[in-house]
Amino acid sequence: MRLPTFLRPHWRSPQRALGHQRSPWTSLWRQPVSMAMRMPWPVFFLAMTLIYLAEVLLFALAFQLDSRHLEADGVMGVPDSGIFALQNLFSASFQTARVSSPYTLGLAAGQRIVGILTTAMVTGLFFLRFTQVDSPLRFSRQLCLSSWPGGHLSCRFVTADPSYWLKVTYAMVLFLDEEIEPGLWQRRVHPLPLLNAATPQLHLTAVLSHPLTPESPLVQLGLEAIARASGALMVLVEGTDEVTGSALLQVHHYRMEDIRESRTFADLVSIDSRGRRLVDIEALDRTVPIG
Repeated sequence: MRLPTFLRPHWRSPQRALGHQRSPWTSLWRQPVSMAMRMPWPVFFLAMTLIYLAEVLLFALAFQLDSRHLEADGVMGVPDSGIFALQNLFSASFQTARVSSPYTLGLAAGQRIVGILTTAMVTGLFFLRFTQVDSPLRFSRQLCLSSWPGGHLSCRFVTADPSYWLKVTYAMVLFLDEEIEPGLWQRRVHPLPLLNAATPQLHLTAVLSHPLTPESPLVQLGLEAIARASGALMVLVEGTDEVTGSALLQVHHYRMEDIRESRTFADLVSIDSRGRRLVDIEALDRTVPIG
């Protein structure tokens, strides 16, 4: 019985969402820095502008509570409290303002501190956005299983910019959700050793293969047990940025139903009329039957 046919009756809804490899920024409300990094540039500029406007409005309302001790020359009908809030936040020379109460003086000092921290935060976010290295790897949609057992389970990826990553290591792991008690689930992680676990530099294309030996967790556990436990596979590629020296990591998830039995990946490299070797990115997901 072929693997996809075998898994279909045993497959149930997974315990985790695996379809999207990068969470959209709109779902990262609990991770504001990550959300800011993934915003489109127009939305990012708008968000930073709204932060400043919200601070001006908040402090303008606070100054308005003691407006009789605040004197400033209004502009275009804007209240003295709004003018002073703008002046104090951006150090803009609209007009000279005079304060005559401890409340207003303390509030003005607090606004300056908040303004300095806000400017530092916005500057840092801009720096991170300009210096971040986007994940350049594109993984195949399927895993190829040459034979069961005794064969290999393989995935592959391509990249349009291999110069970023040095001292690259690869890993493949199996996740299983086990119900240790009624209603209580525990996730177990089983490493899957690879034939090629490291390279000095990221290649333009690479195939990562796990041998299905008797020691393999896939062989020891069995496909039926893995399917019942909502088994999933994760591929990790780690390296070092050659310019900044910072750590780089990209992951990709596969469901068990993504495995294609008795198939292998088609060749990505072709030769043109001039004898040059070319990599066909569009053939990344193309597979062919074995034998």
